[in-house]
Amino acid sequence: MRLRSFAMFLLIGLLWGSEWLAGRDLDSAPLAALALRYGIAALLLFAVTLMRRVPRPSRRQAAIAAASGIGFAALPAILISWASGRVSPGLLVVLLAMTPLLAALMEGRASGGSLAPLLGGVGGTALLAAQGLSFAAAQWVGAAAALAAGALIASAVVAVKRRLAEMPVAMLAAIQLASGAMCVAGSSWLLEGRSGFVWTGKLVRAEAALAVFGGALALPLYYRLLETMESFQLTASQWLVTVVGVGEGLLLEREPPSWRMLAGAALVLASLAALLAARPEDEAMLTLRSTPPHA
Repeated sequence: MRLRSFAMFLLIGLLWGSEWLAGRDLDSAPLAALALRYGIAALLLFAVTLMRRVPRPSRRQAAIAAASGIGFAALPAILISWASGRVSPGLLVVLLAMTPLLAALMEGRASGGSLAPLLGGVGGTALLAAQGLSFAAAQWVGAAAALAAGALIASAVVAVKRRLAEMPVAMLAAIQLASGAMCVAGSSWLLEGRSGFVWTGKLVRAEAALAVFGGALALPLYYRLLETMESFQLTASQWLVTVVGVGEGLLLEREPPSWRMLAGAALVLASLAALLAARPEDEAMLTLRSTPPHA
């Protein structure tokens, strides 16, 4: 990776990994607050596209972008919110760490030089989250929802890579966030009721800050990186998000990391470095199909 791309990748991990800090003391309905965040970010990005006179997308492009926004930003958030009360925090994190592996499987790239780091990232995340990891059988429904969330994110990024490569990233992110906001707001109305839309000044300020940095800034950077990275490489930013979140949590609580956390963080970062350095010629074909590719 070039130094500029690497810096952007790190910035995305830092921004998304730090989001929990802004909302940790807020007492709000999670889906309603997320809808507010997405809506603010979408308005900001639409304003940017107007000021910069970004060309309007075709109807087909806009429809694909809106659908990918629901798959990337809305449905995964709804599934994760529902699953968070039904699986252990550690298992939830590990299942989401499988997103790059799922993206690689969808593209037939989960083998050769990429397979070891893809599996290493999941294993390192399991060590990192070992303290909150549980495999109780009663969690299977929530685990399935979390895994579905990862699959939706992976498929959305793959779709953007394949079908929206020429779309300006600010317009793409704006449409995604707008469609995501509407979907999450509707889900909040059904699941959280009217009480979810009672917002305080503190909540609005916090969500506005998250909208600026985690949405209007980070998401266009994310898709800018997708122009030069593979989908499974970019979605591995989820690993970095986990490392940042765990590290900041330890600092906030003034707790020393355990040897499992240190080993997990080291394995995650080593796997991430190896995955980002992987080349297409190092890979052999492996897909989700049950028959050989040439059968």
